[in-house]
Amino acid sequence: MKVKIRKHLKQQLSSLTDKDVLEKSAKIAIKLLKYSDTYKNKNCLIYKSSKNEVLIDSIEDNLISNGNSVFIPKIIDGNSLCFNRLDSNQKLILNKFNILESPSTELIEVSGLDLIILPIVGTDKSGFRLGHGGGYYDRGLEAIFNFKNKPLIIGIGFDFQYTNKNFGEPHDTKLDLMITDKRVIDF
Repeated sequence: MKVKIRKHLKQQLSSLTDKDVLEKSAKIAIKLLKYSDTYKNKNCLIYKSSKNEVLIDSIEDNLISNGNSVFIPKIIDGNSLCFNRLDSNQKLILNKFNILESPSTELIEVSGLDLIILPIVGTDKSGFRLGHGGGYYDRGLEAIFNFKNKPLIIGIGFDFQYTNKNFGEPHDTKLDLMITDKRVIDF
C-alpha cells in the first residue's frame, strides 16, 4: 500500500508548478513561523528543499535570526544520515540525490536537537511520515523515540500529502504536527 500511495503522491508533487510551490510554501511558512518563533538559542534541524518540496528559506532565516543553531541532514557511509551545522559562510554541496548539504564537520547527536522540521511525501492519519523510500530519516531519527524529552517533530507538506489512510510501520518516523497550506494537524 505504501508503494502505491508514494507513487500517487509523487505524481501529484511533480505536477505542481513553480508558482504553486511558491504560493503554497508561503502559506505554510506563515503557519510554521508560529512554532519556529518560540525557539531561541536552540538546536534546530531543517532541510534544503528539492523536487517540489515546501520551500523553507524564510523559516531558516527566522531560526538563525533568533540565535538558533541550525543543522541539516548529510548522507554519510552510503546510507546513514548525520546532522551537521548549516554555516551561512560555507558554500553548500550537492549529494548523490542532488540535495544540498553543508560541508561543515560540526555534527550534532540527535539527542541534542530541540526542533525538527521534515519534508514529507505523505503523512497518514496517525502522523506517520512517508518519505522517498530510502529510510534515511527513519534510521537517522529512530533514537529520539527513546528519549524522555524528545524534540518537537513537524512535517511540512501540501494539503494533498495528508491521507486518511493508515500506512505507518513501527520503524517510520512519527510526527507531532503536520503543517500544510490549509491547516495544522496535531497528532
